[in-house]
Amino acid sequence: MERLERKNTLVANDWFDLNFLGDFLRSDSKIKEGLNEQKYTIKDEVISSRVLNHWYEAGIVSDNRPNGKGWKKFSFSEMVWIKIVIKLRKFGLDLKRIKAVKDKLDIYNSEENISKCPLLDFYIALAKVSNEPIRLLVFESGESEIARQTEIDIACELGTITEDFISIDISNLLSTVLNGKSKLDYLNYQVSDIAKEVERSIFNEGIQSVTIKLNDKDYIIGEDYFIKDKKRAHNLKGMLEHASLTENTVNGKSTYNVKLKRKVKRKG
Repeated sequence: MERLERKNTLVANDWFDLNFLGDFLRSDSKIKEGLNEQKYTIKDEVISSRVLNHWYEAGIVSDNRPNGKGWKKFSFSEMVWIKIVIKLRKFGLDLKRIKAVKDKLDIYNSEENISKCPLLDFYIALAKVSNEPIRLLVFESGESEIARQTEIDIACELGTITEDFISIDISNLLSTVLNGKSKLDYLNYQVSDIAKEVERSIFNEGIQSVTIKLNDKDYIIGEDYFIKDKKRAHNLKGMLEHASLTENTVNGKSTYNVKLKRKVKRKG
C-alpha cells in the first residue's frame, strides 16, 4: 500500500532523540512503574460500562480482563488516555479517527517495555515537571502529534503545519485526573534565556561540545570547536571575540581546539 505523505510535521530535533529515544524509551525507571500500575477504577457516571465495552471492542482501550469479564482497574496513563478520548468524542471524532490517534501514540510500544504506551508516558512525565504546555494535536486529515508548545510554535512559524487542529492540553488534563487545579503559568511558560542559549549552541553544527557552569550571578556556557586544519582554526578564533586556541598533538597529528565562553545572567 502506498504511504501517504504527511501534511503536518514537527521539526526534527536532538532534544527528542536524546531524552525520549536515548533515555526514557529504554529505561526501567520508577516513573514508568508508577504510571502503569493498575489501581484506578472508573465510575459509571464518568463512563458507562456499555460505552467502555464498546471502546474495548473498537481497540480504543485495552482490555486485559480474564475472558473480558469483571471489573477492570486502570493505570494513571490509561486514565489520562480515557480523558483524552472523552474530549475527542465531545469534539465529534468517531472511534475510527480516535483509533488512528491511538495508533500514532502506540508507535513505540513493545511487549518488553514497562510502559504500555511509552510515548504518552514520556509526555505525561514531562508535563508533571515542566512549566511548558504539552499538547496533543489532531488535524483535519486525522493526523496527530504530541509535543511541547515550543515545537508546535516553531512548526506553525515554519509552515510545516498546514491544517487546522484540535488541541488537547495534556498539562491541564493531568490536574483533572488528580482532581486538582493546573499550576501552569500559561502567560510565562516561555523558554528561559539560558535554555535558548544552550539550544542555540546545540544546533550550531560546528560545535562539538557544550558545557555549563554557574556562579552567583551568571551561567558560563563553554563552546568547543575541534578542527584539524590549522588555518581554519586560526580564522575561526579571529572571528570569535574572546575565544582561545590550543593545539593538541597525538602520534604526530595535530588538532586544534577553539574554545569560546559566554555569560548569561541568572534571574531570580
